[in-house]
Amino acid sequence: MQSIDVGLRILQVLASHDSALPLKTISELVGMAPSNVHRYLASFVRSGLLRQDQDTARYDLGRLALQVGLSALSRLDVMELAPRELKRLVAEHGLLGVIVIFGDQGATIVRFQQCSPPITISLALGSIVPTLRSASGQVFVAFLPEEITRHVVERELKLNVGYDLAPSTPRTAGEVRRLAEKVRTQFHSVVAVDVSPGIRAIASPILNTHGEAVATLCLMGPEKQLGSNHPALHALVKTCGQLSREAGYSGHWPE
Repeated sequence: MQSIDVGLRILQVLASHDSALPLKTISELVGMAPSNVHRYLASFVRSGLLRQDQDTARYDLGRLALQVGLSALSRLDVMELAPRELKRLVAEHGLLGVIVIFGDQGATIVRFQQCSPPITISLALGSIVPTLRSASGQVFVAFLPEEITRHVVERELKLNVGYDLAPSTPRTAGEVRRLAEKVRTQFHSVVAVDVSPGIRAIASPILNTHGEAVATLCLMGPEKQLGSNHPALHALVKTCGQLSREAGYSGHWPE
């Protein structure tokens, strides 16, 4: 049991950081000698729970860890219903649909639903979208505890300094708070997709019993058509409200 506890502590250290870590840092955070920690790391690498970068020798979560995480996520009833509802929205409105979750690295695309005719964007399954410059990212900032999103938000605020950003992109912590309040009021965000010019995204949260976003549904389409008056926006917010009820949310939701 002691070995299991130590192994879990090591995995928790890696899961709580947004980048790979060297052996020395892991050892310090776990409170064990590097030689002892290395034995656990080597075993986890062999199993696929962790991976080691051959160039830097740093350790990070591996393919098996991702599979376990996605498997746990798929066991949530709402995550079984969400793809079906997304497919319906895509078919009804002719827009590209994605499901996004908030992982250690930030807002991450875990499901694509292409429309017909297809819409081409510079994103793929597993892509991590900007937290402050994407519709889904802004929704997570609004509907997740600040301690969960803080490390990603602070990192982006630093990286955004000096760049020519859209006027709607927050540049300070105060602007982030004001944006979050606005999104919490309307239960959605509408943002131009800067990595795919001419495309706009709308996103709304799926909330759990605590009122925290477990995922977002996002629709994307031509910027000239997809705006705050598009019928898809109302349908998206309504659908996310229904999914949130399934997830145990009992608070206010806009009509």
